[in-house]
Amino acid sequence: MPSAYVAPVLVYNRSHLDEVVALCSEEGWTDYVKDPERTHRVLTAPGVISLVALDQGKAAVVGFIQLQGDGELQAHVSLLLVKPQYRLRGVARLLLGRALRDSGCVRADVFVEGDDATAFYRRMPHKEGKGFRLQPFET
Repeated sequence: MPSAYVAPVLVYNRSHLDEVVALCSEEGWTDYVKDPERTHRVLTAPGVISLVALDQGKAAVVGFIQLQGDGELQAHVSLLLVKPQYRLRGVARLLLGRALRDSGCVRADVFVEGDDATAFYRRMPHKEGKGFRLQPFET
């Protein structure tokens, strides 16, 4: 069992961008790799909480989260990613807990893909339901 994660969680800033984009690339999240400046704008937009978790010794980004919220009631976890070698060490839980607290919201929704992500979120206090990911359309 890997040791528990105890390194710092910081508010994302531009100095973290290259490492965040590299993590997205490793995961195959091409929308965040195509245009790093757009990714930076996404991570720093109004109403967004973006945090990074750093390696204990190297100060390298090992995970990050982007949570969007209204500051009062509702939030949405848009991105949560941890390097594979740091998974199952509490990094994602630490990022999620801090982002939820910092958001000021009382609940957050998340769109989940994959069994590992589903298992992770089921370990959090939650209410499970169905949802939709909508795409732009003509009215």
